[in-house]
Amino acid sequence: MAKIDLIKEKINYLKVWLGISVVTLISLLGWLSSNFALSTIRLILSFLGLVWLVISIHFLNKSILIKINSLEEL
Repeated sequence: MAKIDLIKEKINYLKVWLGISVVTLISLLGWLSSNFALSTIRLILSFLGLVWLVISIHFLNKSILIKINSLEEL
């Protein structure tokens, strides 16, 4: 497999995980808004999950952009 095809496949794979992360973030936000009167432990865990998802989305996006920019060099 050519190097450019390998990089394209890695980008597609990362885009799948980015989509899954965004859908999970939206779902968690919806669940959190409808169940806001929960125990404090569940609220804290939900907010930690939100923070983790936002950070992972940021790094996935950064990784995708780096791989796209590496395609320009080929």
